[in-house]
Amino acid sequence: MAKGSGLLRNITILSGLSVAAIHLLNRVETTSACNEIPVRTREDKSYNWRYGIIDYKVKGYGKPLLLMHDMTIGSCKSEYSCIYDELSKNHKVYIPDLIGYGNSDKPAMTYTSSIYEDLAVDFIKNIIKTKTDIIATGATAPIVIKLAHDNPKLVRNIIIINPLGLYDQNLIPSTQTKLLKIFINIPVLGTFFYNMNCNKATIERTFKEEYLCDPDNLDNKELERLITEYYRSAHDGGVFSKHAYACYISQYMTCSILSELQEIDHSIMIIGGESEPDINDNIENYKYYNNAIESVIIPGTSHLPQIEKPDELINNIEVFIDNE
Repeated sequence: MAKGSGLLRNITILSGLSVAAIHLLNRVETTSACNEIPVRTREDKSYNWRYGIIDYKVKGYGKPLLLMHDMTIGSCKSEYSCIYDELSKNHKVYIPDLIGYGNSDKPAMTYTSSIYEDLAVDFIKNIIKTKTDIIATGATAPIVIKLAHDNPKLVRNIIIINPLGLYDQNLIPSTQTKLLKIFINIPVLGTFFYNMNCNKATIERTFKEEYLCDPDNLDNKELERLITEYYRSAHDGGVFSKHAYACYISQYMTCSILSELQEIDHSIMIIGGESEPDINDNIENYKYYNNAIESVIIPGTSHLPQIEKPDELINNIEVFIDNE
């Protein structure tokens, strides 16, 4: 019995030390990501929304233009930093960090497409206060389509960059993904899993393998700046940063838009990156449900043409908006 008690005690001590070590690693990861406080300017504003404070930038004069970033690892308003200044010469440009992302609040809750649609509606009504053009990337694109369908008087034209395929948008949480969400939300171990999947090396690899067609064409300092900002975005908020990620990979943010696509009466343009996987099929599927959709493929780009070919993207945006 004494030997058994001693073994149990040793296991308990080792387990406690392991948890303490993992907790320390989690703290180090957060501290490393957030060791510099971002510089705020008069363009940086805050919107006190019902679920938390939304951090956003606004600049320029003219017709409003709302830019909504993707919802992948570290996504934030920096996604549009390469086109923000130029677009603001002809438009009043708004770029919010969506709830759960960037510098906005990251409450512990279940993030769904409905939450983000409500945020966009309230932001337009209370901050922009007039009908607006919208640009959205990736997983945010179907939310914008649904927003325009449900609130047609709030939206003028829609530009979506490399939207999710219609099949991917129809996915709903399964038993496995629900369990994954629960696991990630567990203190210490779930946070450690999050940190292993959202560290700086992972974000850098994602940029080079998925976001960009040819990373060598981007200035090294600019690439490092973007990676650092995404890394900070993924950890600003400490343990609360993981909740949006848990919902994203567990398919809580998807929404079917097949009927909305057929019924919507807004002008829509899809901009695709030449190297984005399945982009041509995705565009054709969109056009199958709404043949009025316009599209353009930007050569030499992948998931984020706003970073790789900002001038070409801006030209397409301006032509599309000015023709309406």
